[in-house]
Amino acid sequence: MLMYHGLRVRCIGRAGDLLMAHPIGLAHLSAMELEPAALIDLAADTGHASVALRLHSAAAGTPVYPMVPGSVETLALRDYAHSRGIAISEIELVPITHNLAPDTLRPLLQVAKELGATGLIVTGDIDDRALLIDRFAAICKNAAAHGLLVHLEFMRWRAVGTLSDAREVVERSEQHNARILVDLLHLARSGGTAEELATLPPDFVNLVQICDATAELQGDIIAEARGGRLMPGQGALPIQDMLSALRGTWNAALELPGMGEGDARRTALAEARAQVEKLCR
Repeated sequence: MLMYHGLRVRCIGRAGDLLMAHPIGLAHLSAMELEPAALIDLAADTGHASVALRLHSAAAGTPVYPMVPGSVETLALRDYAHSRGIAISEIELVPITHNLAPDTLRPLLQVAKELGATGLIVTGDIDDRALLIDRFAAICKNAAAHGLLVHLEFMRWRAVGTLSDAREVVERSEQHNARILVDLLHLARSGGTAEELATLPPDFVNLVQICDATAELQGDIIAEARGGRLMPGQGALPIQDMLSALRGTWNAALELPGMGEGDARRTALAEARAQVEKLCR
């Protein structure tokens, strides 16, 4: 059992071998209305090890908290996170679209480096697979110069909608820092299984976003993803099977919007983190 920012976690691989510790982070979607410093406070108050920050617009009309490289605000946020014992793990969320020029992300990548982040989260939104792979590879190359991994997140309603799609893009990009982000809700809703996860090479997944959900989709899939997730153990997803299927070393993050505000949310997120620890024993 290892220590990471004061949190002790261990997970057992599908063959029963003890893997590296999996620190539990907090995704910004869990409290999108909070500015980065307030999210850091929430993570610290609920026993999380790290945060992923929404510094790039994921969709029109959704909250975003852009930062300027080298600014007083950026460096102050880095220092504040350190003072609270919270790592800034990833910067999100960049949709790879026809209109996105990879070089325009250089300021964002510099901010990520200054904050001490280790990864950039992206989605695939170009139907032309060859063009998408070319753009993804270019982003990976730029990110590598800043010491960052690039986590490709698949979602059923996007061009990269399944684990198989994401695997193809990562494999064909041939970039050493390309990874797949596995969100357990998106895996389930796109027809993915623990058995499919078990076929991935050990170094393909570095980040897993955890929540629970009903067995079948009830209502709109995007609305569910953004506000209809359930706490681990309150739904029907085979969370433990999914986590146990993963090989290699990976980090876990709770993504739980809709848990209320104030004390109610703090209690819910602390309980959810504790439940994930139990699943990982």
